[in-house]
Amino acid sequence: MAKGGSEARAFAHAALAFGLSASAAPLLAQTPAKPPPLPPPTDTTTVVEKPDAVPPQPTDRPPSEPVTPPPKAPEHVPQDASGFHLSKLETKDLTLLYLDPLQTYLTPYVARAFENSLAFHEKNLNWKPWEPVTILLKDFSDYGNAAALGSPSDMVLLDVAPLSLSMETFSPGERFYTLMNHELTHVGTIDVWNSRDAFWRRFLGGKPAPLQKHPESILYNFLTSPRNLTPRWYMEGSAVFHETWMAGGLGRAQGGYDEMVFRAKVHDHLRLFSPLGLESEGTQTDFQVGANSYLYGTRFFSYLALTYGVDKTMDWLRRSEDSKAFYASQFAYVFGKPLNQAWSDWIAFEHKFQEANLARLAQFPLSEPRHLSPRGLGSMSRGFIDDKTGSLVAAFRYPGRIGFIGRMDLATGKLTHLTDLNGMMLYKVTSVAFDPDSRTAFYTDENYAYRDLNAIDVDTGHKRRLLTDARIGDLAFDRADKSLWGIRHQNGFVTLVRIPAPYTSFNQVKTFRYGEVLFDLDVSPDGELISASYGAVDGKQSVKVWKRSDLEEGNAENPVVTLSLPPSVPENFTFTPDGKALLGNSYYTGVSNVVRLDIASGKYEILTNAAT
Repeated sequence: MAKGGSEARAFAHAALAFGLSASAAPLLAQTPAKPPPLPPPTDTTTVVEKPDAVPPQPTDRPPSEPVTPPPKAPEHVPQDASGFHLSKLETKDLTLLYLDPLQTYLTPYVARAFENSLAFHEKNLNWKPWEPVTILLKDFSDYGNAAALGSPSDMVLLDVAPLSLSMETFSPGERFYTLMNHELTHVGTIDVWNSRDAFWRRFLGGKPAPLQKHPESILYNFLTSPRNLTPRWYMEGSAVFHETWMAGGLGRAQGGYDEMVFRAKVHDHLRLFSPLGLESEGTQTDFQVGANSYLYGTRFFSYLALTYGVDKTMDWLRRSEDSKAFYASQFAYVFGKPLNQAWSDWIAFEHKFQEANLARLAQFPLSEPRHLSPRGLGSMSRGFIDDKTGSLVAAFRYPGRIGFIGRMDLATGKLTHLTDLNGMMLYKVTSVAFDPDSRTAFYTDENYAYRDLNAIDVDTGHKRRLLTDARIGDLAFDRADKSLWGIRHQNGFVTLVRIPAPYTSFNQVKTFRYGEVLFDLDVSPDGELISASYGAVDGKQSVKVWKRSDLEEGNAENPVVTLSLPPSVPENFTFTPDGKALLGNSYYTGVSNVVRLDIASGKYEILTNAAT
């Protein structure tokens, strides 16, 4: 990558994001249109990036007197970003912007996913878009995400990169199918209108955005888009509810992670926030940047649908002629009770529901954990035991602290800081690999942009940059030949790569078909086997083990062993020291438990019975 990559990305964000500030979210919809098989890009080899050992020296002697440059005529400054060329696909309801030829292969499927989702939302919300929806495909991040607006315009931004499925915090369905259903829920629930809203939109020339410098604009926005001025839990709860419903139950509203959060809160006798508490203290204590809004909102919408039915829940979101503009007033109008009262009813229900779940789990002996740390550590990366120091080398991220690479003493739980991280992830913090012989921890920075590869000596703290904008993560170290393996994301494709010492270049081993996603990579102690969690385009998840030699020949069709635990996502599987088995975890039982997979027989056993 050129050194100006960061500046280029900053310009592209500014030119293409249109000052977007809205709900970012993921996914799911009705029966998915099956995308045609897409050929992966041709496997190529080796990208080399070496900094100059010595900066180039100037060849000309400086002039003895200052030289005044001749006056230049004023240069033309374009008034728009038209120099950044985008291709366009248009239908009656859609304007799809993308980069040709890199993203052209995606456009037929993305457009079809949009049309399918739009048809569902139009019928379900009694909604007709005020204007065609603009969708921008972009590849500015190594992990996918999305954002949507329904005011002042109808707009969706979609990353083409694969989404992170860490701990099932995101739906495992096909990414655009899922994202489109989620994001169009945002657009629809904000843009819904009746004749009164239409009058103000025509009178004011659209849907004015609320601006801090002009407080009166809040009134204008409410008159034209009253459902835009709602709390984030309302936005995200309705979107996650729809993504799960439209996928036939496959989604976060019925996922293991959401269930675990509330089961753990009841188990630990923690307070559940009220709507006001969620928007104040709940967001201030949420170090995972908005996760509480998704969790609480989704849970509340699911409770409403279970208790009052889907039709009434949808009536709350609709904007019929007799509906109330303010979301809380509309809630009382539809359900016949104040929002706060219904929220309290849900909290009481949640306590009883989770207490019953905990009692059922306790019917069998629960696994007793041995705590290695005296306090919670928030989010953590994969960790590596360092026998020399008796510590765990990993990345840590907890409230009030920037994420960092560090060591945790396994006897005392004491943390030793090694270096801060730039661009950490929410749940897995960053990707880490460890070479105990050279005392080197490898890690990635800029995890939500284009990832850089770095190394740090865990004894001295000396660090160095190895690769810039390499877009490689899910690192695994091969002790047999001292190489690094990783997974690269680019233009929507996933590529398995090998980074030989001294780690200044990488070789492309195997590029998988669109929709095939690898994560949680590991290498066997003898370097002969490669394992990874594997997601197919149809949303089915498994963990696979391949012979290294097969992958190097481009053959991923004949794994040594495959473990599927539907509908859960098997993750964090790593080889045992003897290389004969894998250990990982899964929500297969509804609770995250440790699973052992025997490679020779293909049989698995669940080793724990956890409550939370």
